Amino acid sequence: METLFAFLLKASSGIVLFYIVYWFFLRKETFYTANRWFLLTALISAVLIAFFPIQYPVLLEQENNAAVFKTISGTFKNISIVSGPKTEVSTFNWQQTVLLVYLTGVAIFLFRLLSQTLILLHLMVKYRMKSLDGVQIVENKKYGLPFSFFNIVFINPKFHTQDDLPEILAHEKVHIREFHWFDLLFIELLTVIFWFNPFIWFFERSIKQNHEYLADKGVLAQGHSVGRYQAILLNQLMGMQIIGVTNNLNFALNTNRLKMMTKKKTSAIGRLKFVWALPVLALLLFAFAEPNNKVKVAVSESSISALQKGEKELTIHGKVVEEKTSEPLPGAIVLIKGTTVGTVVDRDGTFTLVDPNPKVDTNTGALSTNIVISFVGRRTIDNIVTALGNATEKNKYTFLMEEDVIGASAAFSESEVKAPKVSEPRIVEGTPPPPLPLKSKEKELAPPPPSPIKDTDREVFYIVEDMPAFPGGSDFLSKYVQNKTEKYNLKGKAKIGFTVNAKGKVADVKVVEEENTKLGKAGVEIIETLPDWKPGSQRGKNVPVKFVIIVEFR
Repeated sequence: METLFAFLLKASSGIVLFYIVYWFFLRKETFYTANRWFLLTALISAVLIAFFPIQYPVLLEQENNAAVFKTISGTFKNISIVSGPKTEVSTFNWQQTVLLVYLTGVAIFLFRLLSQTLILLHLMVKYRMKSLDGVQIVENKKYGLPFSFFNIVFINPKFHTQDDLPEILAHEKVHIREFHWFDLLFIELLTVIFWFNPFIWFFERSIKQNHEYLADKGVLAQGHSVGRYQAILLNQLMGMQIIGVTNNLNFALNTNRLKMMTKKKTSAIGRLKFVWALPVLALLLFAFAEPNNKVKVAVSESSISALQKGEKELTIHGKVVEEKTSEPLPGAIVLIKGTTVGTVVDRDGTFTLVDPNPKVDTNTGALSTNIVISFVGRRTIDNIVTALGNATEKNKYTFLMEEDVIGASAAFSESEVKAPKVSEPRIVEGTPPPPLPLKSKEKELAPPPPSPIKDTDREVFYIVEDMPAFPGGSDFLSKYVQNKTEKYNLKGKAKIGFTVNAKGKVADVKVVEEENTKLGKAGVEIIETLPDWKPGSQRGKNVPVKFVIIVEFR
């Protein structure tokens, strides 16, 4: 509803501005053909600019509040939530009232247009058409004045003499030859839509008036006497306008129309007045332009190298299912190994992941990336996916996840030391299988044993089943940090990284990015004072989780 109102308002504004240009600069000029095209083009432009506004790109920085941190866990929002039916209470507001009034007006004027057309069709059937001087004529007794409808001329023999017929037919032939009926049909349809705008009716009158100027010019160009032709028009002065979709001989019959027949032709330089339409066009394009917002996502230090775009990129379209039942596993986490770049599997088990900097085989041109897929209760998949051909080609795979009987981790870290069982993807369509690992002639090479985990080399997670929670929630965290910044006489930002360890304590605080040394030092001091958190857990076991916070000093 609001979109409809906005369109009508914008288009109406354009109609008003274009008509003002016509009224002040063009209506008294004698280049009638140019005026005709100006009137039509102005209406079309006003509607199209409102309906198809130009768009300009706007790059938006991802919002980074002082205490708002973004992790890949936010991608869980991609999973649709099925909720019960909602009961909506409908209210009759002012918008519905305005819409009802508008639609009532549309119905009335549409009925008017259809009824007038049906009346003419009825006359054509009742009195039948005949040809006279190369024109289809309907002699009727309903209307006294001659007029044309499409390529048919309606006349009443009682209200004109045979001597007047040559000028009358010459006049109507110009309307027919120059397809003036198209202009009339177009403006009548617009009056149905914009009936509330008085300027659309001004446009209609100007278009019809300009048609008569063109017809008068055409009659006089055939050698008919100006005085005799004007006398014939004056004889029709007492007649009434017939129907909106017709060209009537006596339309706009006044002293101005009679003067225009003998007015000196406007010089060619007068056509420069059409340039006044350009500022109106520019104003409408500027006023109705809409922003095309593009969000620039801020990434953590650990993922910057992974997000650097290479010459090619690899797009993977996959599906994650349970091995035995082939049922989809929504909520499974898919990552590019060693980074926090990833996504979450949708309800139907599908996902799309883009590696902007895959490995490129210099010999074959094949693209490859190492992805890791995790789901609670299933073995982690650690697999290198390879594709040949164009980097934009859709590479579709199905990944089968086995039940985890040994308790493999369902989250990922930069220093992953486990050797999870690899499940090779089954190709659905369009791509060659990934290369098989090389085998020795004597025996298959076994992977080297994992290094022992040291206290200083523990797994630090970016994604866990239960994320750490600050006492009171993120709002309290934001207020806490902001209150701490007030005692520092500094201005600027510092990006501080830290770890919430398995005991909920803040550890390993360091500067990730700083505008100057003082800001970085102060940011570290504030984060180090954070109280204990509720630790994050993975499969019931508390685990350390990394965060990055932007501390802003004002």
